Amino acid sequence: MRMTTSMFGLTAALLLSGCSMFQFHGTITKTKTVDGQTVTTTEEFDDWQEMKAAMDKSFKELRGTTKELLTKLVEAPPPGEVHLADLSPGLASYEGNSNLDFVGNARASGEDGFTYVQIGVPTYDAFFKSTAEFHGFVYQTRESIKHLRLSAKAALGKDYKAKMSLGDAVNAAVAQGGEAGLAVEGQLAETRELAMVLGGSTPSFVQQTQGLVSSGQQLIAGAPSSITNPKTVLHLDLIVKGLGQSVAVVKDSGGLLVELGRDLATLNR
Repeated sequence: MRMTTSMFGLTAALLLSGCSMFQFHGTITKTKTVDGQTVTTTEEFDDWQEMKAAMDKSFKELRGTTKELLTKLVEAPPPGEVHLADLSPGLASYEGNSNLDFVGNARASGEDGFTYVQIGVPTYDAFFKSTAEFHGFVYQTRESIKHLRLSAKAALGKDYKAKMSLGDAVNAAVAQGGEAGLAVEGQLAETRELAMVLGGSTPSFVQQTQGLVSSGQQLIAGAPSSITNPKTVLHLDLIVKGLGQSVAVVKDSGGLLVELGRDLATLNR
C-alpha cells in the first residue's frame, strides 16, 4: 500500500479488475481541514482485503459522527434506518433472510449499522437518508458477490482462478457435478438470483454518485445559512463533519460499485 497527499482537487478513482478474491488496483480519497486548508489524502491499494478494511474504517468514522449527533441533537426528529426493501423493490422479498439480507445482518450485529441522522431540515435529512441507502446498496452488493465467490472457490478448489469473472466462477462451480456440484448449485441458486436483482439496480445507483457528491458539497457550503434552529446550530461543526464524511463514503463506494456492476453483468441464468 502506498499513500500520497496533495491539496484540493484529487478525485476518488477505483480501477479494479475484480473484487473479493481477485487482483485489482484501487484508491480511496480522504479530505480533512488542517490549519484552515483542505488536505486531500489518497491511498492506493493492490490488495482487496486491505482496501475493504480501509473503506470500512471510513464508514466507521461516519458512524461515530452519526452516533455523536444522535446523542447531542436530542430535539431533532428520530433517526432513520436503512432496510433492504428501501433500496429496490426487487430486494423486498430478501429482507429478513438471514442468509441473504447482509444489510439486516450487519445492522442486527451492530458491527456495521445503517442508521442515519435527521436534523429537521428537509434537504439535509434527505441527503443523509440517500447517502445511507447508497452505502447500504453497495454493502449488500459487495457482500453478495463475496459470498458467491467464496462458494465457487470452495467448490472448485485449485481450479478456481483469481481472474475468473463472477459468471464463469459460478457456472464452473455448478458444472462440477456429483454431490458437491448439486450442493453448490442449491447453495448458489438463490444468491445468484439476488445478485442478478442487484445487477439490475446497480446502474441507477451509479448514476446517483456525482449528484449526491455535488449535493453534499452544496449543503456543506450552505449549512451556516440553512441550519438556523438555535439548538441545532450549536452542533453545526459536527453536522458539517458528518456531511463531509458522507460525501467521501459516496465517492469511494460509487467507484467500487461501477466495478461490482461489471462483475454482476457476467452472470447469466
